[in-house]
Amino acid sequence: MQFNKLTAADIETLRSYIADPERFITEPTEHWDHDQFKTVRAMPDLVIQPTTNEEVQKVVKYASDHKIPLVPRGNSTGLMGANLTVHHGISLDMVKMNQVVEYDPGSLTLTVQAGMRLNDLDKFLADKPFTYMPAPAMHWATIGGNVNTNAGGLKAIKYGVTREHIRQLKVAMTDGKLYKLGSKSVKASSGYSIKDLIIGSEGTLGVVCEVTVRLYPKPKQSINAVIPFDTLTHAIESVPAILASGVVPTTVEFMGRKVLNLWEKYYEKEFPIKEGDGFIILGLDAFTKEELQAQLDTIVEVTSTMHGMKPVVLDADSAEAKLIWEARESLLLAIQKSTPKMDEVDVSVPINHIPDVLKRIDELEAETGMRIPNFGHAGDGNLHIYLCSDELNDQEFADKSNYVISELYKTARAVDGNMSGEHGIGYARKDFYEDFYGKDYTDLLRKVKALFDPNGVINPDKIFPLEDAEDSKHNAQGSSSKELV
Repeated sequence: MQFNKLTAADIETLRSYIADPERFITEPTEHWDHDQFKTVRAMPDLVIQPTTNEEVQKVVKYASDHKIPLVPRGNSTGLMGANLTVHHGISLDMVKMNQVVEYDPGSLTLTVQAGMRLNDLDKFLADKPFTYMPAPAMHWATIGGNVNTNAGGLKAIKYGVTREHIRQLKVAMTDGKLYKLGSKSVKASSGYSIKDLIIGSEGTLGVVCEVTVRLYPKPKQSINAVIPFDTLTHAIESVPAILASGVVPTTVEFMGRKVLNLWEKYYEKEFPIKEGDGFIILGLDAFTKEELQAQLDTIVEVTSTMHGMKPVVLDADSAEAKLIWEARESLLLAIQKSTPKMDEVDVSVPINHIPDVLKRIDELEAETGMRIPNFGHAGDGNLHIYLCSDELNDQEFADKSNYVISELYKTARAVDGNMSGEHGIGYARKDFYEDFYGKDYTDLLRKVKALFDPNGVINPDKIFPLEDAEDSKHNAQGSSSKELV
């Protein structure tokens, strides 16, 4: 795929679309050249920070008409390079589109601009009887970024991932039009759901401008319970039994003592539970205290037969509960602090196959000598697996990481899992995609991409290569011959 470089004429035309010159940045700094991991860097030629749908529409259409690559960007909390301007061009930084558009409690919806951060959304709802249920650990991520990756978070087991909470989107497409996808209605049986195609597309089909989310009444009662187990394997093996008991927890997380030791070291705090090497963290909510207690009693009865120790029951708002959730939500950053460089895999597998993945991780640690700490969402089978460079040089780390990632994808594919549960594919994993899902399926996605983005300019070369390997080789040979002429 060939793109055009920005010219002085392009810059002047684009400048005329943006009212405030401070939101038109012709000399980007390193703030815009990376995501949370910083493993790959790519500097845009131009940064535009829109504040209105109309500004987005004009910029997107101009970029498409003139074959200039354009990458939507949220708050840069991604881990797979989905926001990287790998072909340079325009970074469309959405963080100033951060306003509430409409609070409509009658329809149980809230409409916000795509650049609103989750923690600001929570603040807006703090004094209201409703909440937005998805709970990704990165509270400073934007709602638009969550839509683009179909983020999961801690409550997916009971309330679902982001997709289940989006009623409507407004999306700027390459034809310059703003499309309303979905509605405030609960049900829809009225043709193709383009809204659901946009969700999880990592900004490759259009630019999400507004998001209408579903609101839930805040639960009347909630508690957390931490159940220690003698081993992490026993902790994981208890999860299918918990779910088969009829209880539907809001949250079922797992973590081991090994990764908690890193959190204690780098955050200089103590995990309050000293016994056990594996832990299940449960969140429960209900309408009455009696219902809550019945759920907890059932779980205790189940886990006591599976090497579970006495649960530590916490009020959801207690200081101890907050410390435990702080530990869980800070594990990624603790691991990142423990090593010079890090890479990540977040495969998603059926919950009964989590032990298969953990076993393979242990084997790969022994085989490669690489440290591979992990934790994750036991209730939905999404594991967060981190590859640490430690004493390895850059080439050794790259070679071993590539091998470990390939092996973990083989393990996930063998048990009917997915490459990613919530972090996406982005730029970092695109070259694994066709091998995992097959050429026919990937070619179908390429056709979808071509329909929405005929010039291939919207977040190009993310999720999967725009061309398959055979076409890419042919085009490269063609380019070489032309250069020789």
